[in-house]
Amino acid sequence: MEDKQESLILALPKGRVYEDILPILKDTNFELKDNPKRTRKLVLDTKNNKVKILLVRGWDVPAYVTSGAAHLGVVGKDILIEKESEEFIELKDLEIGKCRLSLAGKKDLLMGTTRMKIATKYPKSSIKFMESIGIQSEIIYLHGAQEIAPIMGLSDAIIDLVESGKTLKENGLHEIQVIRDISTRLIANKAALKTKSALIQELIKVF
Repeated sequence: MEDKQESLILALPKGRVYEDILPILKDTNFELKDNPKRTRKLVLDTKNNKVKILLVRGWDVPAYVTSGAAHLGVVGKDILIEKESEEFIELKDLEIGKCRLSLAGKKDLLMGTTRMKIATKYPKSSIKFMESIGIQSEIIYLHGAQEIAPIMGLSDAIIDLVESGKTLKENGLHEIQVIRDISTRLIANKAALKTKSALIQELIKVF
């Protein structure tokens, strides 16, 4: 416990963003000591004995940072919008993991409709956007493979992250409207900005 309190904990999401972050940390004072491909540890050591990396699900990063279990976190803006009620400070746009949150469906999706079923894992963003274009939405929460929902008649449309749009096309869907551009952000615990400011500033420079 004492070691954890003394260390600065940086929460990173497992998966693609984590793979994008590793080259950024390479050849710096914060490079991983542990080979992430050869260990199952979720708390990894870095070359700086005062900094440790915590690997968690992307959706859980804000909770770890808000609670103080982690002092810094790397997470997509899409998740931050959904978790806006949690307490954290957004420090920097890392300009990686770029994509967009979009409404997608059949070409004539918005013609003459006032109600719509939306399959998404972004309920807050979806309701807010659909209200802004004058459509009442029923949210069907799906954590993955939203593209199949309209095909199977589960929903009229989806709101999801889009990068190339290839998956949409393969499933007969069109990107109807971009809701907002998304990228990966660095966030901090409010208290940690005071208690660990020197280390945090060092990490910000690396990013």
